[in-house]
Amino acid sequence: MSRLRASIRGVAVATVILGVVACGTAATDTPAPPTSRPQTAAAPTPTPQPIPTFTSASIVISTQAAAVFIRLADPLDEPEYYCLDVPGAGRGVRLDSPLQAHTCKPLAEAADELFSMDQPSDQQIYMPAYDLCLASSGPGAGAVLRLQPCADSPLQRFVYTTDGYIMPQGQGQICLVIDPGPGIPTGGPSHLRRDLHLEDCEGIEPSLARWLLDEDEPDG
Repeated sequence: MSRLRASIRGVAVATVILGVVACGTAATDTPAPPTSRPQTAAAPTPTPQPIPTFTSASIVISTQAAAVFIRLADPLDEPEYYCLDVPGAGRGVRLDSPLQAHTCKPLAEAADELFSMDQPSDQQIYMPAYDLCLASSGPGAGAVLRLQPCADSPLQRFVYTTDGYIMPQGQGQICLVIDPGPGIPTGGPSHLRRDLHLEDCEGIEPSLARWLLDEDEPDG
């Protein structure tokens, strides 16, 4: 009887031990809860920059450059000198006619003889009084000068050289010259005019082709 009790007690102890081992194994096999990883902040989406737009209101012709007389360096037969000029005056101005060389006027009356160089862009000659630009009537010798709306035209590009010549850009040795011979009277004391045209510079008398830029009225 005592042996039977000992056997039963041994079985009970073994059962307890097996239960403890099983519980330990179950605890070991249970997966650990997932570790939460710090979330990486998303890069901010760049804000698109507005594309600048330009309208006609954004484009302003600058008239800040000093307006000048384009005056022949040699007075020839006119003690008050010849200046580049628009034919006519006031309401009688003839904007469609070729420009001429005319007796230089007093500054207060010289709106049709004042030009801004390199306006509204490089190599253009701009007349603020009429918002127009100087243009040759065509390429090469024999062309005359007129006023036209300012445009990106090769006929509106001129170079003023260091020795005083006015030359159309890209046309070789072509210069702005005043016609030879005496000035033509236009009324009033000492009011003379001469025609202008473009001519081959070679062989031209410099007194007919050299120009100065004067901010003040020329001294007669």
